[in-house]
Amino acid sequence: MRFSFYFSCFMIIMLFLVANATAQKEYEDSIRTRIKVEKNDSEKVRMLVQLGNRVRFSDTAESWRNYQEIEKIASETGNEFFKGLAYFLKATIYLANQPVQSISNYEKAIQIFSKYPDNRRAMLTIGACYINLGLVHNSSNDYETAVYYYLKAEDAYLKIDPRHSDLSIIYSNISITYGTINKFEEGIYYSKKGLDWAKKGKDKSSLMVGYYGYGGNLVNAKKGDSGVAYLDTAKMLATEINDLNYVYSADFMKAMYYYNSKQYRKAIEYYSRLLEFCRQNNYPPGMANNYLNLAACEAELKMPKEAAKHLDSSAKIFDYSEYNTSKQMYFENYAEVYRQLGQFDKAFAYKDSVGVIKDSIYRADNIKQIEFRQARYSYEKQQNDIKQLEDEKEIQRLDLKQKSTINYLLIGGAVILLVIILLTFRNYQQNKKLHQQRIAELETEKKLAATEAVLKGEEQERSRLAKDLHDGLGGMLSGIKYSLNTMKGNLVMTPENKLSFERSVDMLDGSIREMRRVAHNMMPEALVKFGLDVALKDFCTDINQSGALNIKYQSIGVEGAALDQTLAITIYRIVQELINNTIKHAGASSAIVQVSKNGDQISVTVEDDGKGFDTALLKASKGIGWSNIQNRIEFLKGTMDVQSTPGEGVSVHIELTV
Repeated sequence: MRFSFYFSCFMIIMLFLVANATAQKEYEDSIRTRIKVEKNDSEKVRMLVQLGNRVRFSDTAESWRNYQEIEKIASETGNEFFKGLAYFLKATIYLANQPVQSISNYEKAIQIFSKYPDNRRAMLTIGACYINLGLVHNSSNDYETAVYYYLKAEDAYLKIDPRHSDLSIIYSNISITYGTINKFEEGIYYSKKGLDWAKKGKDKSSLMVGYYGYGGNLVNAKKGDSGVAYLDTAKMLATEINDLNYVYSADFMKAMYYYNSKQYRKAIEYYSRLLEFCRQNNYPPGMANNYLNLAACEAELKMPKEAAKHLDSSAKIFDYSEYNTSKQMYFENYAEVYRQLGQFDKAFAYKDSVGVIKDSIYRADNIKQIEFRQARYSYEKQQNDIKQLEDEKEIQRLDLKQKSTINYLLIGGAVILLVIILLTFRNYQQNKKLHQQRIAELETEKKLAATEAVLKGEEQERSRLAKDLHDGLGGMLSGIKYSLNTMKGNLVMTPENKLSFERSVDMLDGSIREMRRVAHNMMPEALVKFGLDVALKDFCTDINQSGALNIKYQSIGVEGAALDQTLAITIYRIVQELINNTIKHAGASSAIVQVSKNGDQISVTVEDDGKGFDTALLKASKGIGWSNIQNRIEFLKGTMDVQSTPGEGVSVHIELTV
């Protein structure tokens, strides 16, 4: 005649929902507001799942709209993860009223989330799916399958988050399932496991659940003496965190303990407390059940009038028109009350009704199990049919794939053959190009070698001629001048002859100067003795003194620089040729010569203010001067840039690498 511990758990959860309705509504309204403004799809879907899960009892329509919104987002984004969350919420909505429908949706969610083994949220959702699948089978009295799913949920949580609070729910559900089928030792084992898990952390809520579960299982297994202390600890923690659910629950289990140990007056004391608790929290089902429990205690104490009064109070709250365990308890208590009052006809009538109620409950349970198994069978058959169709489609797909593979291989072979032919032709063309390039390089090298030989031969010849003129012819002319000057003092000449003689000596002086100038141009002595900078400076000074052109010479980093003689001579000749061209063709009044050295780079710039020319004419020019300049620059592997516009002078810039 007593309420079982496991049935009381359901009632306590309902009380908790009623007692916290206001706080829940405020929280739910805040989520609704955030959903309206949220732009991030992931965060929005997360909140839609959370809200849909919370309101599935109070507002199923809103919960269903949330599911449809998630499915819409999943379809628009092509996000399979969102699709899995849609299945999860849909299954949770079905959980209370259409549990078989929830099974298929949970399994679809698991199938999707299994593709994300490294995603914490996916793995935790799989664990939640297993917990709820356990609840579905538990509610249909398929306890073996329920435990199977709970254990799979435990495995999922231990892999991804061994400290997750849902583990306490799993252990509690397993212990309740075993207790329902009177496997008390297994129930005690898992509730103790849940308590040990909670003790490893610092979460008071988990500790509270652990102490309550373990103490309740001990009480239900008729080991209440050791269980009461755990229930007291659970109530103390519940009071600290203001959890009315477990404050009530702990006292309810203690009342059961006192009833089972035949301490009926102590049990009445606790059931009276619980009755007042339910009144204060406006929970009629709890009030009705506590009236029944008070009546049971009073019947045991031979207080039939008080028991009848409490039974009538219970009937005013509960609808006893339906057959259920509460109605069975109600009739059992009234049968005992009428027996004690000596009204045996009424007692037997109520006793007979108890048998009818038991048979009805038994049949209802069997029908429920049969319907569940039939629905489960239909669902599995449907899934098998779908799988068979999918297998047939897969076979067809594989056949098509095989044919496609052969076609792809043939096409691929043809493409590969074509690629090989193209690569071979390209390789031939490249080799041919490289061969031609090598020939061009050899020709260039040959041309440069020839140019080098010509330039060196030219400079050697210039040097030899300059030396011969200076040392040979110059010496002879100087000797002749000296002899003539000596003869002048010993000869007697007429004034006419003297004048002719002196004119001849002057012409001889001019010839000596011209010979020296030619020799100097052919090989400047300063270039050999003092280097490029001094030679160019002397060259520009000589031009300035001649009055042919006003030249400004500038040098940077060249003074004192050790340059190869061939390089210095070549640069000197280039500048000499450019200035000669300016004097001959430009009609310029002034020019600038700049030479600079920076590291291994030498820059030469020659500019004038002459009449300029069209630079396109250089390509067709056959002049020896430009040809010599270009040959020398190519020989030194340098570059030349000529900038000129008719009427605006000429600028020649040369870059050389030492």
